[in-house]
Amino acid sequence: MMTTPIQHPLDYDYDPYFMSDLDNMAIKREIPCFRIYPQDRPEEFIAQTNEDLPCDVQEAHARLFTAAPELLDALEFFFNIMHDHECSVRKGYVKHAMDMARAAIAKATGGHV
Repeated sequence: MMTTPIQHPLDYDYDPYFMSDLDNMAIKREIPCFRIYPQDRPEEFIAQTNEDLPCDVQEAHARLFTAAPELLDALEFFFNIMHDHECSVRKGYVKHAMDMARAAIAKATGGHV
C-alpha cells in the first residue's frame, strides 16, 4: 500500500530562545531549539526539539523528522517493487527506488549518504 504523496514537505529552522542569567539579569543565555514546520506555512510549526539536548543532536533530530515522509515513500516504493526484482530492474524501478532512498537519506543526514 502506497501512502499519499507528500502534500506539504517539511522543513526546519534554528529558533533559539533566551533565558536571563539568575545572577545577572542583563546576561541572556541562548537556549538552542529547532522548529519543524510545513514548508509552505512556516508560522505553523508542528514540532520542536528538546532544548535539554546538545544543539548538534537537536539538529540531527530535526533533519530526521523532516526527512521522514520521503524516507517512508522510498521504503514503500522498495517494498512494492521487490516482489518481482528482475522485472523491476528491467523497467528502471530499482534505479528509481535507489535514487529516492539516496535523496531521503541525504536529507536526513545533512547531505551524507
